[in-house]
Amino acid sequence: MSRSPFETFVWHSDIFNCSSTDIHRFYSLLEQERNRLGLSATKLADAAGYPIWLMQSPQHHPERPNLLISTGFHGEESAGPWGLLYLLAQLDERMFKRANLSLLPLVNPTGFANGHRFNELGENPNRGFYIENDKPKVGNDTSFEGKVLLENAAMLSELSRDGILTCHEDVLMTETYVYTFEPEQSPGHFSHRLRDVLGQYFPIAKDGDIDDCPVKDGVIFNHYDSSFESFLVRRSASVGCCSETPGQMPLDQRIKANSEVMSAFLELRGA
Repeated sequence: MSRSPFETFVWHSDIFNCSSTDIHRFYSLLEQERNRLGLSATKLADAAGYPIWLMQSPQHHPERPNLLISTGFHGEESAGPWGLLYLLAQLDERMFKRANLSLLPLVNPTGFANGHRFNELGENPNRGFYIENDKPKVGNDTSFEGKVLLENAAMLSELSRDGILTCHEDVLMTETYVYTFEPEQSPGHFSHRLRDVLGQYFPIAKDGDIDDCPVKDGVIFNHYDSSFESFLVRRSASVGCCSETPGQMPLDQRIKANSEVMSAFLELRGA
């Protein structure tokens, strides 16, 4: 079964007392947490008047691990961005003494606001990240948001040097799974720990194929394509994960699961 790029998905969150597409409330709460935690904010671009933010730890320390969390590539996968807000509300400044944390809180704001998978131009923001002769390359399928990220590829590669987590959802599923990248022949503790965190909230996907990718024990391992997380692992990130929570399950359950997998990622990578 394929996903429709313009089918509308909207849920209600009791946690945030709003709909999943309430982008103005999302940005308002994000600004509150940014101010409370003292995060720096760089606007990478505007998408139809909505900012694409990069937020970072108050201070950068070269000896600490560089970790990047990104969410909101697909607009109907709303538990990732809301899960990040849920995580930020639980953090304090002690976290920033252990890692240099960078965040892309909402990559596809037009899709998020509309509850659509793709952006308002009908482009897939998580495809089109190419490398040619060791340099980032735009392709025919690179979205507006993808071009913005590729323009900042050198910086984002450095910021994800010790790990990249991208939080996605699968609106067709009632089960959870992860795409992971490790410099090994088979999934290790990193992959299994993040899978197991999600497995506390949802059933783990059975062995088989998902989107033409082989899944075993809830893990799609070292699958390289033109996605953002695959691009960063190929560039410099030591490990990577794309988490997939099931969109057929309740939104607040998915929000908590996304927050939990982000927290586990930070703990695993030294934060």
